[in-house]
Amino acid sequence: MGNDTRPVLWLHSHFMLPTGGTKYIFEVTRRLAERRPVEVLVERASPLWVERYRDAGVPLHQIGGLTSTSMRYWGAFPAHLRRDESAIRRHAQDAGVIVSSFFPMPVLANRVAGRLGIPHVSLCYEPFPFFHDAEVIGLYPPVKRALLALLRGAYGRLDVQGIHGVDRLMTLNESTAAQLARVYGRDDAVCTYAGVDTATFHPYEAAEVTDFRARFGDRPIVIHSTDFSPIKRTDLAVEAFAVATRTVPDATMLVTSTHENADELAALQARAAELGVADRIEFVGFLPFADLPRLYSFADALLQTGTSAGSGATTMSLPVKEALACGTAVVRSGATDEDVEDGVSGFLVDPTDVEATGSRLASLLSDRARARAMGEAGRATITRRYTWERVVDVIDSVIGETR
Repeated sequence: MGNDTRPVLWLHSHFMLPTGGTKYIFEVTRRLAERRPVEVLVERASPLWVERYRDAGVPLHQIGGLTSTSMRYWGAFPAHLRRDESAIRRHAQDAGVIVSSFFPMPVLANRVAGRLGIPHVSLCYEPFPFFHDAEVIGLYPPVKRALLALLRGAYGRLDVQGIHGVDRLMTLNESTAAQLARVYGRDDAVCTYAGVDTATFHPYEAAEVTDFRARFGDRPIVIHSTDFSPIKRTDLAVEAFAVATRTVPDATMLVTSTHENADELAALQARAAELGVADRIEFVGFLPFADLPRLYSFADALLQTGTSAGSGATTMSLPVKEALACGTAVVRSGATDEDVEDGVSGFLVDPTDVEATGSRLASLLSDRARARAMGEAGRATITRRYTWERVVDVIDSVIGETR
């Protein structure tokens, strides 16, 4: 950092949902702020994130108005670009570097950084999935696929230009780096990886999870985390769990969610009923952050069934790493092997093969001692490789090299 004490201005689209990507930025910026002045600017933030940033002592600014969660936002997208660019320009006057994450912020950061003569670093989780991930797009209904095709035609080139123009590029891991090279032609992305707060995510003793035992009993438990988007493939989790119950009929699956979607919830409940497991699946909704590590510790396994190798939500997957940190074995997509070691800390599967996935899950739920031993092996890997301090070291170094 030298003598440059000007703040880092971190731009993101919105903090309306408690997603892994939003959590990633929070965990990074609050630690980065211990080393450098940091300010965060978003279109809007939910009260949850306003409170968390306030408690962390990191200034969080909101532009206000609509965000990409609203169709009206996309209907007037050029006007929202102008709104956001004006706000960024105001907040960037005293900044020493701009960091952007998630479209359209890299585009706007390029414009403002160029005018002010300051460097721009972008953390690109993956190519913007609604423009570039054919697998994810194909999972949406026809009407939404048509809408996404229109948006890509109108703004896809703008997204590509945004990543082309950044001074330094970062991404999550080798899988997402390969996708950035394929879509954007940039093969210079620095991999940051992810971290886990192991002071929070650690194995909890039986006495600390008695409320869950009273609520769910002492039968085999598997957790699935979703936001009800097609990327998560919760439909495959339901189907694989149904297969597992042929071997472990007393098992229960608890589905936590970071976002509510009544239509998708109803569809999943109907599918569970068709498969005869409606009484074995509980959709528990959003859990307070403090309850997540206790629930992971209580469970025998975590099942994550996202399939897209181009999606950071699949390959980075904070729920996978956090569950492993709690000593919980994981069955997850073989799109990456960066956290689960197949046959050691869990199983890598093709989630579209629900018979094989369900069989692997059943092998854990039917042998809980084995599941716990595999979870312990996973915790050893996480505590050794995946700390937020290491992530911040990488990001801080990249920022420092641009100043």
